Amino acid sequence: MMVPTVFYFAVFLTSCFFVSAHNSAERLYNDLLRNYTKGVRPGVESNRSLNLDIFLTISTLLNINAVEEVMSVNGFFYILWRDERLVWNKTEYDGHSSIMIDPSLLWTPRILLVNPARRFQIFGTYSSEIRVEFDGLMIWTTGDLIETNCNINIRNYPFDIQTCDISIAPFGYLETEVNQSSSFMVQFDMFPHGNGEWELVQTNTADWYLSGYKFSNFTLQYKRKYQFVLTTIIVPILILNVMSLVVFRIPPNCGERISFAVTVFLSYIVYLTIIVDNIPKTSSPMSLLSLYLIAKVSMSACITMATVFIVQISVKSPNTPVPGRIVFLMSMSSKRRTARSKVEDPAENTQDDAKRIKTKSDRAEIIANVDRETESSLTTGCHNLGSKEPTWEEVAIYFDTILFFFFLFVMLLFTVMLFTFVCANA
Repeated sequence: MMVPTVFYFAVFLTSCFFVSAHNSAERLYNDLLRNYTKGVRPGVESNRSLNLDIFLTISTLLNINAVEEVMSVNGFFYILWRDERLVWNKTEYDGHSSIMIDPSLLWTPRILLVNPARRFQIFGTYSSEIRVEFDGLMIWTTGDLIETNCNINIRNYPFDIQTCDISIAPFGYLETEVNQSSSFMVQFDMFPHGNGEWELVQTNTADWYLSGYKFSNFTLQYKRKYQFVLTTIIVPILILNVMSLVVFRIPPNCGERISFAVTVFLSYIVYLTIIVDNIPKTSSPMSLLSLYLIAKVSMSACITMATVFIVQISVKSPNTPVPGRIVFLMSMSSKRRTARSKVEDPAENTQDDAKRIKTKSDRAEIIANVDRETESSLTTGCHNLGSKEPTWEEVAIYFDTILFFFFLFVMLLFTVMLFTFVCANA
């Protein structure tokens, strides 16, 4: 009989404790709200400004829409302030040091998003209850989808770094009435890893003033993860650069030369369209990659026209004489090649003999013999060239060689300039 009696007594004491605690919490709740007017901000009675501490936590970067210049993030605001009207003595309420109250029953700051992407937004739609501490400290957490304008600078795309701002202000209150201070609660190692395109590299906060109102500015700096664009766009473009020059190594009488050149030209157009669809339609500044592609499209068009010209030359009738200027240019290049080969051969043949020469007179005689042999060879080669007129197919091959090296130089020049400007601006 003794054990059930003790058990029932313990249950009775516990029930009394919880009833007392519940009654004290309910009494505290009623006492705090009995004469409370939520339409009056704290500090009005003492004629002082209210200090408002705002902490922003970014939970998820949803997207940075470069085309529409909009940043979308999920964020939480932790807002702290003091309300002297909600102060109590803990000992009078069974040690209760805090209580949760619905924000609709208390004064809350209206935080306005100043730079929205679509419409002005006041935070507080998705919020927790306000935790009220015994000393009047108010702790309020509210979160929402934040969409702001973000001026996108695509000059160095895809190696670009974008800076986006979230500007807020206590709506309707002057600085002398509500003085807010702002800071970030973001840790780089804990920042969202769900976005595969952007990486947060830096955050900053600053305040600015306009017509007596104080605004808080949260700045987020993102770096684009360029690996995807590099492997799917830039590398294929560099391969196209090489392929565009291959057309000059296809035989002039091959019917696929023009088709090949046109295909490469259209490939540049496709990649230019892809890039334009993924960057803002702005002229200040333009993307260096877009300018590079425009230059490559122009170069590919010139290669296509040159290909048509060379094919037209290669199929000319053998009875049509080759213009004298072209014959002269070809003969000049042939003379230089002949001179180099003929000068190099005697030097190789006399290398072993020169090692055995010990007197200055012997060396001078050998050099004079080499000069006479070289001059004789050049004269014979020039005479042979002059007696044989080149064919139109040889003319086409000659222009193929010249244009190959010319466009190779232009391609390397454009590519080096692109990466030089990107590295300098980065």
